[in-house]
Amino acid sequence: MLDRTPTPTIVPRGRALFWEGEQQNQKIEIIEGVVRAVRLLPDGNRQILAFYWPGDVVMPTQQACQEFTAEAVTDCRVIRTTVARVCHQGEPCGTHQVLSETLSLVLTMSQRTCVARIAWLLLRIQPHLREDPKRPKALRLQLSRADIADHVGTSIETVCRALADFKTKELIDLPSRKTIRFINQNGLMKVASARSQR
Repeated sequence: MLDRTPTPTIVPRGRALFWEGEQQNQKIEIIEGVVRAVRLLPDGNRQILAFYWPGDVVMPTQQACQEFTAEAVTDCRVIRTTVARVCHQGEPCGTHQVLSETLSLVLTMSQRTCVARIAWLLLRIQPHLREDPKRPKALRLQLSRADIADHVGTSIETVCRALADFKTKELIDLPSRKTIRFINQNGLMKVASARSQR
């Protein structure tokens, strides 16, 4: 059975909602903020597998232990609902969620250039970004350059150079470090479709 009266809780930016290898039997609905699914690599670096946005639900995994760490990218408001058991076959599952995202990411990384992957991610997250009330037609870019780099498999320097290039080509504008304005989406889509040379 599910809890009937879940109460929203605040998760501060940078805090883990749960850790990889941890046992937890809660589904977590994101009301406000952004959450990233992270796996630590053997060399100590991290791979961001997926992002969760308001309205998304992070489900427990079929296994007894979590397969990734869920971290708050921003201050988040979430509803945690305890489930009687971890999900079983046929039910939505956290493993299935992140696997779907990871497969999409792997295909993108294997077939596109670094710059194309960055453009692809910007277009993918655009529907989730909220307007900045202080800057007309600008959206709050809630992901850091490091988050973008660790998701698409490149360096922060490459992300910064790509964003500067997109701005020079008038595909986007960057009114501030934490805001973005999409100027030429068709042009950005062309960049996003650039294939790697084999």
